Amino acid sequence: MNRIKLDIDRQVAPINPRIYGNFIEHLGKCIYGGIFDEGSPLSDAEGYRLDVLDAVKRLAPTVLRYPGGNFASGYHWEDGVGPRDSRPRRRELAWHTIESNRFGTHEFIDYARRVGAEPCLCANLGTGTIDEAANWVEYCNGTDTRLAEMRAANGSPEPFGVKLWDLGNEIDGDWQIGHKTAEEYARFALECAKVMKWTDDSIQLVACGDSAPLPHWNRAVLEHLDGWADYISVHLYVGRDGRDASAYLAHAYNTIESRISRVEAQIRAANMRRPVAISFDEWGISLPRTQNGSYTLADGLVAAVYLNAFLRHARVVTMANYAQLVNVIPNITATPDGLFLQTTFFPIQLFRHHSLGASLDVWVSCPTIGDSGSQAPVLDASAAYNEERHTLTLNVVNLHPTDALDATVECQTGELAGDATCYTVSGPDVESGNSAQHPEQVGIQEQSLPVTGSKFVHRFPAHSLTVLEMPVRA
Repeated sequence: MNRIKLDIDRQVAPINPRIYGNFIEHLGKCIYGGIFDEGSPLSDAEGYRLDVLDAVKRLAPTVLRYPGGNFASGYHWEDGVGPRDSRPRRRELAWHTIESNRFGTHEFIDYARRVGAEPCLCANLGTGTIDEAANWVEYCNGTDTRLAEMRAANGSPEPFGVKLWDLGNEIDGDWQIGHKTAEEYARFALECAKVMKWTDDSIQLVACGDSAPLPHWNRAVLEHLDGWADYISVHLYVGRDGRDASAYLAHAYNTIESRISRVEAQIRAANMRRPVAISFDEWGISLPRTQNGSYTLADGLVAAVYLNAFLRHARVVTMANYAQLVNVIPNITATPDGLFLQTTFFPIQLFRHHSLGASLDVWVSCPTIGDSGSQAPVLDASAAYNEERHTLTLNVVNLHPTDALDATVECQTGELAGDATCYTVSGPDVESGNSAQHPEQVGIQEQSLPVTGSKFVHRFPAHSLTVLEMPVRA
């Protein structure tokens, strides 16, 4: 029999709600035609798509990162403020489009407030300057200066109070506008960090980690930004690359775990004066062209595998933003006529609303699954204890594509005290997905289960995520 042991005294660390963030970029129809669609009958007078807005509120991202992504490395924030009709149209070189700048800083802050998310702005450390980075902080957060007066004249007399700032995006990559070596980036990021924090010492800064493993990048960045950076970023997209479902899920498990462990070890080795955490600035699933813009259930389960890893490493992973929110490798797909929810939406929604409090060290005994290149536990698990709510939440991904699995769930400290709520994300098979024509093939099923005492047996359906929220007495 498979076994899962829980102990509310074996706490890893508090779960930082910032791990339930999201990301929007001027790419494809993420913003224009996604969250912002002027002239659409589905939009309000300001241009915000109301159906998309309602769906985002269900997802309830805690953080919203903007404006990129690669777009950020050529973006100049002053182009996106002031009257919309007076903003310049620019040739945009990251994604080779014409940028209208009709959606900019004020629209982003407005949207973040509408959905209840903390804004995170990514400064241009590609083609931008030290002054430009500091001026954006002053424009957003300052008072009694020319830039604060400029913000007020543009309709926002009160400071925006943006606390989270990225020091550029993927500057290690030669695909990036303004690509730099580790030493070049670290020295420039340090000078930007200094003036940004001197402008507002309450802000927190995210340094660019390596977006593909490079031998010396993170070491140089951590060394130069010691005392200035609060986070180092990780960008990770897991792809299927022709694997069958079980091999794909095992590959995702091992890729995510190894990436976190590597960066965590680099942070420890840096022996910094002030602790630095990991921000998964961009995490997600690469979408093969053959899937016609829709994720399968297997892809949705990979999203749950990421979230389980974030909880297990709650001590060091304290911010994460799924990439992206709408239309581009998305949680939500919006068409001119409506929308549907991708399979990735549902795990994020469940974790966001139920895995709060403290992460627990979960003990799991089960077989492994995968192929000769990558093996993972067939039951991938994480757990959270919410002392305020007196609830214990267990998250289990059954990686097996065809077999339901029974497991004994044992609560070693604390007593289960009544009916649990069981949420299951599944579908007809592991290759099922949602689409405009079939929007509800994959979703969340909810039921009540009696759980009392210290243990019970639960059957975890094949190819599924199960979230069990259980009342518990300490």
